[in-house]
Amino acid sequence: MRAENDLIARAPRGVNDGKGFVFVSHTGEVYPSGFLPLSAGNVLWEPLAEIYQNSSLFRSLRDSSKLKGKCGRCEFNDVCGGSRARAFALSQDPLAEEPRCAYIPQLSPA
Repeated sequence: MRAENDLIARAPRGVNDGKGFVFVSHTGEVYPSGFLPLSAGNVLWEPLAEIYQNSSLFRSLRDSSKLKGKCGRCEFNDVCGGSRARAFALSQDPLAEEPRCAYIPQLSPA
């Protein structure tokens, strides 16, 4: 059982994994964040803009209709989207619901 203080009560604003942010490793691997260990390509072989704009990983992370669980039903998923890194860490699926979000979506299940 989770402690109340472990839950995220308010959605982060601004950039989030794959939305306006990239992490490039010392070997050129491009990741949606430093905490999401899924490579979308390598800047040694492709331009960074090409990877960010066109890789299937980045495109799916930017498409809020692909989010699953309560993140997929949430009326704020375009603003928040939850932590894709945390979702991946606990489920091995970067599109799974944010496991630490305390918010209960008001939208009915699709």
